[in-house]
Amino acid sequence: MSFGPPPTPYNVPGSDASSGPPPRTGRRRAAVGAVAAVLLVALAAGVWAFRPGGAGGGSAADAPSAGRQAPDDIRETVEKRPPSPEGTAAVSYEETLRTVGRNVSAMGTWATDKVFAKGFGNEIKGFRLDGSGASETAWRLTLPGPLCAVTRHVSVDGRTAIAYAGEDEGDGGSEDGKADGNADGGPEADPLTRACDRLAVFDIDTGEKTWDTKLAGAGSSLAVNVTMTDGTVVTAWGEGSAAYELTSGKRLWADTDPSVCADEGFAGGRDLLALLSCGDSADPAYRVQKIDPRTGDAQWTYKVARGVQGVYLVSSSPAVVAVAAGDVVVTDLISLDERGKRRATIRLNRDHQVLDCDRTFSAVVESCGAIVVDDERLYLSEEDHIVAHDLATGRTAGKFDAPAGGEMHPLRMSGGQLIAYRPGRGLGRPDAVVALDPDSGEETLLLLFAGGAEVGALDDPAQNDIVYEHGRVFFGARTVVGPDDEGEVGGTDQVAVGIESAG
Repeated sequence: MSFGPPPTPYNVPGSDASSGPPPRTGRRRAAVGAVAAVLLVALAAGVWAFRPGGAGGGSAADAPSAGRQAPDDIRETVEKRPPSPEGTAAVSYEETLRTVGRNVSAMGTWATDKVFAKGFGNEIKGFRLDGSGASETAWRLTLPGPLCAVTRHVSVDGRTAIAYAGEDEGDGGSEDGKADGNADGGPEADPLTRACDRLAVFDIDTGEKTWDTKLAGAGSSLAVNVTMTDGTVVTAWGEGSAAYELTSGKRLWADTDPSVCADEGFAGGRDLLALLSCGDSADPAYRVQKIDPRTGDAQWTYKVARGVQGVYLVSSSPAVVAVAAGDVVVTDLISLDERGKRRATIRLNRDHQVLDCDRTFSAVVESCGAIVVDDERLYLSEEDHIVAHDLATGRTAGKFDAPAGGEMHPLRMSGGQLIAYRPGRGLGRPDAVVALDPDSGEETLLLLFAGGAEVGALDDPAQNDIVYEHGRVFFGARTVVGPDDEGEVGGTDQVAVGIESAG
C-alpha cells in the first residue's frame, strides 16, 4: 500500500530554499571463512530464494558500465557478478589489546580491486587482495598522531582523504607531518586530546601520500570532518573550512573567519553540500547550501525549520537531508530539487529503522550511511525488509523482503542495482550479499558465506563499516574496545574481515 508523509511542522513551505544564495561571509578564495559444505547444503535446501537477472532478463553481470569518469572523479563502481557466489576469506585483520579500559578508534575502511585498507589509531594498513586469503600486509602508513576524520569517498584512481593529529608543539614535529616515534601518537592515543590539524590524500593501492598539508585552522576531532567531490577535497573544523585540489593539494578557497554562520560540515560525491549553523549555538538555525567546490560560492540555500535538534546530509545528488525534529534522533528525511526547494518529506518510524546518522563523539554530518539514495528513490532498512521511498512524493515505492526472521541492509548503488547485505546471524543460515533490481524487484545472488563469529562481531551497519567493492565485501570496526581487566591484556580483537568469491 502506498502512503504519503503526514504533515509535520518541519515540512512547511516557509522552510524552503531562498530565491538566491546569500553571501557566505568570511569564505575567501585563496587563488571469515566460508565452509563449502555449508554453502552447498544451504543452496540445495533453497534457504535463500533468489532469481538471477533483473528487468528485461539483465543481471548484475550485465549491468551497464559507469559513464566515462576522470581519474580524480569520485568513483561509482558498477559491479559484475562474481565467478561463483561461494564466499571465502579474503582478509582477517586483528590487533592486540594493550591497555585496560582503553578503546581505540578504527575509523576508515576502503578497498580497491587490489588492496583493502583499514585505519587503526595512528596507522592505516593495506592488505593485498590476491585471492590467497593470506591477509598479507601490502603497506603500512604510520602517522604522528591518531586519525581524526576520514571520508568514505574514493577517486577513480584509488585515492582518498584523511585528517589526523600532527605533532604536538614542542615535540619536534615536522612540516610534512611525518612521525618521529612520539609515544603520545601511538595506536592508543586519544584523538580527543590532540589538535586535528593536518590533511592528507593517499593512494589506497600503495599507501603513499599524494600530498599532506597543515590545515588553515585546527580543531578537536569533535569538530573536524572531511569529504571529497570530483577533483576536490573539502574539510571543516568548527571555526572554518577549506577546499583543496585532489591531485595537487593546492588550496582553492578557505573560510577562516566565519561570522554569523559557521560550516558544520560537508557532504561530497557527485555534488557538494554544506551544513551551516547560524546564530545562538544553544538554539542554532540550520542552513543547507549547494556549493561550487572550485570557488566556495553558494548556488542555493535551503533553510531548515527552527526547532530541530540535529541535521545530517544524507546525499548530495539528489540532495537529501535528515532532521531530528524536536528530538535528538532523526524523525524526517527531506528531499530537495535541483534548486534547493523541498520536494517531499518522509516521516520515519524510528523504532524499527536502521539509519546510522548520529555517531557519538563525531563531527561527521555526511552520515546516515545505512540509507542509500539513487536518482529516483531512497532505501532504508526496516525490520525484516528494505523499503524504497519515492524522492518526488515521499511515498513508498517498493519493498524487498528478507527471509522470515531475517534482516536486510542496503549498502550502495551499483548502476541501477541496489547492493544489499543479509546477515544470517542466529538463524542457521549463511550470510549473503545480493543485487536488487528496484524496477522489477528481482534479486541476483553475489556472495554467500558462513560469516561465523568474526563477521558476527562486525555486521551491524549502525556500529561498523560494511563496504562492497569489486566483488568483495568487507566488515570493519569503527572502534575496537579495550580489555576489561589485566587478564585480557595481550589478547586480540577483530578489526576487519573481508570475503571474496572462491571461484
